[in-house]
Amino acid sequence: MVRDVRPLSVEDEALVHDACCALEIAESVVPESALLALADPALRAAVDHRLRQCGRVLNQVGNGWTSGYDDEVADALVQQGRGVISPQDRAVLALVLLRCVAIPRAHGAITGTTWADANGSRSTTVDELALNKHLSKKAIKESLQRLQTAALIRRSPRNGITPGPALHRLTPQRTTTLWEDLVILAAPDSTYARVLRERRAASTRPESSAKDQT
Repeated sequence: MVRDVRPLSVEDEALVHDACCALEIAESVVPESALLALADPALRAAVDHRLRQCGRVLNQVGNGWTSGYDDEVADALVQQGRGVISPQDRAVLALVLLRCVAIPRAHGAITGTTWADANGSRSTTVDELALNKHLSKKAIKESLQRLQTAALIRRSPRNGITPGPALHRLTPQRTTTLWEDLVILAAPDSTYARVLRERRAASTRPESSAKDQT
């Protein structure tokens, strides 16, 4: 539900408008200090209000902000097949996140809590991804190109392949779900993975009809 916010002056309305535009077109996270409408709590609430009117939300990432689709809107788009990447591209993205985030985090090699920064991930290569024998190197390269176009990964000759800035547009709920998916993928036999699977199974079970029988 969209929350009511106080009326804005012409100047404040302009600041909020500029912040919404910056969030929508920015390649990555917008630092809070870069825009007054993000640094000021009241104006930031107005930014969130404006975004929600369009089915978008304001997401905090470290000391900065991004905009992204509201979870309900995203679910509706997925049901319509809009913005959904192919199974092959999802598999390659999962390999990237496994190599860049899940495995190094399990080994204590990274400590960050965001996807696309130096502390939150390490880089990988096509050769390393191709160690998975279910996909050919050609298929992996084709998927990487599409994932790069969608900003889901970054690629450079110097820095290799890393998670892309589009992942910062995920809402906290979707980010948590993706982290859990990585845990289940990287350590399927771990206690935590078992707890996650049991929790998800419980959430999909139909509620007891005992009340209807009384």
